[in-house]
Amino acid sequence: MDTTRARYEDAKFFYQLDTRKRLVEFREQLDGILFQEKLGSMLDKTKRVEKLILRLGAAMGLEENRLLVAQNAAEVAVSDLATTMVIEFTSLAGIMGRHYALREGYSQEIADAIFERVLPRFAGDDLPKTDAGILLSVADRLDSLVGLFAVGCQPSATSDPFGLRRLSHGLVQVLLENKKNVDLNMAIQIAADVQPLHISPSIINDVHLFVTRRLEQLLVDQGVSVEIVRSVLSERANTPLLAALSAVQMKNMSESDAFKKVVEAYSRPTKIIRGKSIDHALQVNGALFQLEEEKALWNAFQSVQSRINSSVGIDVFIEASVQLIQPLEDFFNNVFVMAVCIRG
Repeated sequence: MDTTRARYEDAKFFYQLDTRKRLVEFREQLDGILFQEKLGSMLDKTKRVEKLILRLGAAMGLEENRLLVAQNAAEVAVSDLATTMVIEFTSLAGIMGRHYALREGYSQEIADAIFERVLPRFAGDDLPKTDAGILLSVADRLDSLVGLFAVGCQPSATSDPFGLRRLSHGLVQVLLENKKNVDLNMAIQIAADVQPLHISPSIINDVHLFVTRRLEQLLVDQGVSVEIVRSVLSERANTPLLAALSAVQMKNMSESDAFKKVVEAYSRPTKIIRGKSIDHALQVNGALFQLEEEKALWNAFQSVQSRINSSVGIDVFIEASVQLIQPLEDFFNNVFVMAVCIRG
């Protein structure tokens, strides 16, 4: 009991000490807190995140008033790291920032964004819900991932001193749970542009792959098979939300007759061209078709092509592709695909 009372007395003293200053004053003290030797202090990191906000917010489709909230919050978002309360009780980071912000008269939106920057802190923790908080959380994580990868602080099999796996997992969770469809490569590049050192394309690729691996694990943990997850990520890893939705859709549809027939239909032509060099600029001249099966397949292909693009859902893809099943079967049953044909 005496020990607990003493800690409460300490906390009271620290709180009284902190409230003699404003958050903006603590911001300047961040210059004395090292983030990483080559990446500078926490003040340097704060300034990078501030630069990230505008471009990243625009990429995430945030409205101007939400961006303004995020900008204002970013200025003092980690100022509480320099307060005595957080120095002594590190788990209060973000919590004290929100409290001190409200005490000073900052809006509830700005205060909430300050707290949500640190979310999620651990497995099962709450996730940011406000647009400004989501943006701050994503920006802070991207800055850490890109910068620390660039200076060689990637996790090893046995060590992850900066908690980059947790940061990356949290990044994916925030995007998926809040349905933010971000171009991941663009977001990483935006973070790379504000770093104090050159970020090579290989580092950007490494960060992209690292985040994709966390997305893969998250989807597998949700009950989607590894085969489905990897097949989806091979095409859609750059848009995590679309990839996650597609994986779940594919899981739900994988036992349907239509799905199996469409996979089988695509498999036959895929096997023929596998390993061969294909000129994608090749133009098809429909006037050269001689058989009705050729014409029917070409017409079906054009119809399907008009309905499919890189962002459609798996359900739309399957529904559109069904019309290829019969034309493909008729084509392979009646047309000699590999026949040598000389036209005069």
